[in-house]
Amino acid sequence: MVKRRERPAQTADADKIEAFAAQAESAPEQKTILSKDAKRDFKAIRVPFNEYEFTQLETLCEKTQRSKLNMIRHALSFYAENGFGE
Repeated sequence: MVKRRERPAQTADADKIEAFAAQAESAPEQKTILSKDAKRDFKAIRVPFNEYEFTQLETLCEKTQRSKLNMIRHALSFYAENGFGE
């Protein structure tokens, strides 16, 4: 004769799952605090320029005594601080 296996009551598991989901949804979202001086190894992008844009970048770098990458980072932080990033 075949001995049938029966699953234990699943209501307890369902209740645990619902309690966990409710806890996850009600938890306040925490913003991570990012440092401006952190090591620059998070992401890298390659930006192709045309000749006109690259000439503008070089001219700005000569006027401000900044490197090309620093000029791009400076422009990014300038626009973010002045409300353009919102």
